[in-house]
Amino acid sequence: MLLKRENKENRRVVLTIQVEQEAWEKALEEAYERSKALFTKEDGSLPTRQEMEEKHGADVFYQDAVNSTFPIALVEAVRQEDISVAGAPELTVEAIGPEGYVFSALIDLYPEVKLGQYKGLSAPRPQVELSDDDVTAAIGEYLQNHLTEEHPEKAAMGDEVVLDFEGFVDGVPFEGGKAEQYPLLLGSGYFIPGFEEQVAGLAVGGERDIAVTFPTQYAPELAGKDAVFHIKVHKITRRVQPDMNDEFAKAQGYADTSALRRSIMEQTVRAKQQEAADAYADALVQQVIAGMEVDIPERMVQCQLDGLLQDMEQQLQSQGATMDAYLEMAGITREDLRRQAESSARASVEFELAMTEIARLENIRFTDAELEEKYTQMSALYGMTPEQLKQNLPIERLTHDLRLARARAIVVDSGKEI
Repeated sequence: MLLKRENKENRRVVLTIQVEQEAWEKALEEAYERSKALFTKEDGSLPTRQEMEEKHGADVFYQDAVNSTFPIALVEAVRQEDISVAGAPELTVEAIGPEGYVFSALIDLYPEVKLGQYKGLSAPRPQVELSDDDVTAAIGEYLQNHLTEEHPEKAAMGDEVVLDFEGFVDGVPFEGGKAEQYPLLLGSGYFIPGFEEQVAGLAVGGERDIAVTFPTQYAPELAGKDAVFHIKVHKITRRVQPDMNDEFAKAQGYADTSALRRSIMEQTVRAKQQEAADAYADALVQQVIAGMEVDIPERMVQCQLDGLLQDMEQQLQSQGATMDAYLEMAGITREDLRRQAESSARASVEFELAMTEIARLENIRFTDAELEEKYTQMSALYGMTPEQLKQNLPIERLTHDLRLARARAIVVDSGKEI
């Protein structure tokens, strides 16, 4: 329940919101249900909520319950006030107890945007040409994407090796220094200097002790120390680029080498045409942004930056890596990475502001039928049901993205090539 609204300078407002007892009690009970199994008693029975609150404090479930209730309360208050939020609000719990809690939300309002011309702009479209170097590079990339696997007798740099290893410092194993069936690409530089080079030369079943020194820029307990890793190789895989010949072409479904080469060239031309179209469109959009007048809230940029880095971390995890490992290899800190990515985040915010204003001016809307059709198209593309896709891409987000895309199309379709 919204208690009050206080307008601040620089298009900021503070909403004071109360979560009342009924919703609060329900959230506390749900928090207890989620956590009680973690506190099983010695006799195997589960503690009651009262027992847990007596032992750990009356506020033991407060944080969990706040996290589950404030988003709904905040969304309802924002909808009630009919305001557009820029970035993540700054939340503060003002009072809390058994009867509920009160929190404040410091909100940056979506900024006022004034656009210049956004229709009938002019920009050059790059000419599409296919050079001999383009063809050679495209064929090389195609072959690189169709590597064959071999299993040589001994490992060499560039091979992928599956191995066990265990590390010792002064003869004592250290935490995180042991793994089994670990896939390692020799030459990737993923392990500490000198490790991968000493794996080369081993055969399947071969074992070896490897002496290395940890870099000085490493975990404090290991930095600069000498270590010995005992390793055992289980599998060696070498990926080899095939020859461009009729046999390879037929294996790919083509009549001969000429047919495959022609197909690769056609794909390359289409890709270069798309690059030219994107460059033309971006030049038009950049003119719109350059003519825009707006005071961008810093919180909006930081929120976009958080999203970019979160996407990057998820991508690294999908590749079996971690952000900490990436930062260590790159020799930078998280603060360095944020500074490097800030310009991209700001550019994304500028694009969103400009396209959102065009969508407002052009009254861009989508019917329920159009949105359902888009879900159906995308679900077929991603191999998901529309219901599954909606869980990952809520209708509000899809609508937002489609509005920006159509606004961009208005700019591009009305543009003129020079």
